[in-house]
Amino acid sequence: MRQLSVVPDAVAVCADRLVAIVRIQSDGKVAIRDLANGQLRTTSAVALSAPPIASGLNADSATALHEATDSQWEDARRRESAVIAILQTNDVAQHVSRVAAEFGVSRRTVFRWLAVYRETPQTSALLHRPMGPPVGGRRIDAHLERLITEVINDVYLTKVRAKKEEVVRMVHLRCAAQGLKPPSRKPILARLKALDPREVAKARLQPGEAASLSDFVPGQYRVNRPLDVVQIDHTRVDLIVVDEARRLPIGGPWLTLAVDVATRVIVGFYLSLEAPSSTSVALCLSHATLPKELWLKQRGLDCNWPVWGLPQAVHADNGADFTAAALRRGCDEHGIRLILRPVATPHYGGHIERLIGTLMGRVHLLPGTTGSNPQDKGDYPSEAQARMTLNELEQWLTLEICEQYHRRIHKGIGQSPLAAWQTAANADDAVPRSLPHHPDQFTITFLPFLQRKLRRDGLHVFNIRYWDNVLPAIVPLGAPLTVRYDPRNLSRIYVIGPDQRYHPVPYADLSLPPITLWEQRAAVAYLRGDRDNAPAQAAIFKAVVAQRALIANATARTKAARRQSQRQSNAQFATMDRSRLGESAVDYSEPVLPSDAEVWDD
Repeated sequence: MRQLSVVPDAVAVCADRLVAIVRIQSDGKVAIRDLANGQLRTTSAVALSAPPIASGLNADSATALHEATDSQWEDARRRESAVIAILQTNDVAQHVSRVAAEFGVSRRTVFRWLAVYRETPQTSALLHRPMGPPVGGRRIDAHLERLITEVINDVYLTKVRAKKEEVVRMVHLRCAAQGLKPPSRKPILARLKALDPREVAKARLQPGEAASLSDFVPGQYRVNRPLDVVQIDHTRVDLIVVDEARRLPIGGPWLTLAVDVATRVIVGFYLSLEAPSSTSVALCLSHATLPKELWLKQRGLDCNWPVWGLPQAVHADNGADFTAAALRRGCDEHGIRLILRPVATPHYGGHIERLIGTLMGRVHLLPGTTGSNPQDKGDYPSEAQARMTLNELEQWLTLEICEQYHRRIHKGIGQSPLAAWQTAANADDAVPRSLPHHPDQFTITFLPFLQRKLRRDGLHVFNIRYWDNVLPAIVPLGAPLTVRYDPRNLSRIYVIGPDQRYHPVPYADLSLPPITLWEQRAAVAYLRGDRDNAPAQAAIFKAVVAQRALIANATARTKAARRQSQRQSNAQFATMDRSRLGESAVDYSEPVLPSDAEVWDD
């Protein structure tokens, strides 16, 4: 994905004006010069974006990004590494010949990869797009397909380590015995090639051999530059929070935290009542990457947090939230390397683990703490002493990070994290920080996605119809389309257009209220219990409204209902930065009131 290098003399766009970057100030803001009139001024880095380029981008790249198989994506990544190596070498001709021999293609093909990548420097541009039938299509009937699968399991996936040709021979023999026309070698070998290498290693090799080929190798790494490696992890906050309406306990929230390994500064966090998910990681990564002036202002906080920039690598564990396709491919597109640590080895993430312990130690001083274990808590009445709402806890965490943690001497680096960051970021040999090409689109690129086809009446997602006049301009009728959605608010989805930007598409019926994905699923489950296996949109929203009414009546009585009510409230206001995405502030569920007008007589 194209990036904006925030360095002196770099050209950028600010408020529709072409500007040149003069310098990055110590407070994280950027001094710029208007190229038209020479005027100097200071702005937040979040207001900068890369200048537009010619509209020669491949319009199919976004669709190919999500339709590609894991094998095809890995091939594209290998091609990208080879192309980058060619671009960095002085002997292009010799390097091109070496890459052509390595990939088994012609030199002309390698030069074509170079041309494509120069125009669109992102991983998806190098995806293979073969002609003919779609990838993964099967032309063999189901009975013959089962026969091939049985032979592969009986002959190939065993410790005998049979050759691939033996699998072909056995398939032909079994076909002859059953009077079937045997397939050619090509489809049989294709199914062998599509097998998971790790599963093949476990089935054909001894445990020690399989581990040496597929497991991570323990080791250490040293990070000297800021944003080279950012560690991310989740934790349940050792504190009971209260709802905003009645100030009654609703349980403990989850914290997703990101730390820069080199300087130990906290680059971002995300606090929510939701269990950890790929959406939590995406929102934490977005908070870590983008400047925080607007975020702090929205919360009424006056503190210094001059930390922003695209990380070179993200280090995390092997949880499902970190291995989701949306996160992996979003990192690839933005040039972020995703490093997954071995299973059940928390010492590989020592920096983030120690930081979480430090912050939770401070949380244990707040009213309503649960302690890190039952022995610490003792007889302390956590729920009875709970006082803080989720928003108040978020503000407290921000002040704790900016005014306490960032300014204390860190034993590991011998200085405060903020001083280490400012020294490294302002050094003469500092590596330039980068921002996403479109900062307002960054979070969307990490949201979950699915495929839908455009119908005459719009897009149908989660049994809800969406429409916007931009849809016919993006994709022809009946064509597949990649749709991204925020599980916390289904009132709009996001589709990517030929300009490689995501466009919000609202409900077709603007009077419908925003709902969350878990509310939609609960309503569908309820309706299916009444034997409605294909619930209509109206029935879903009717069920959601009825369930909200039940929760409202039960809120004063049960903690679970209060927690659910607070989740609904948080989801409506914590989706995206509305000012950046151009969301409307109109509540279409309210009756229309005529505005005052002055009548002019002719």
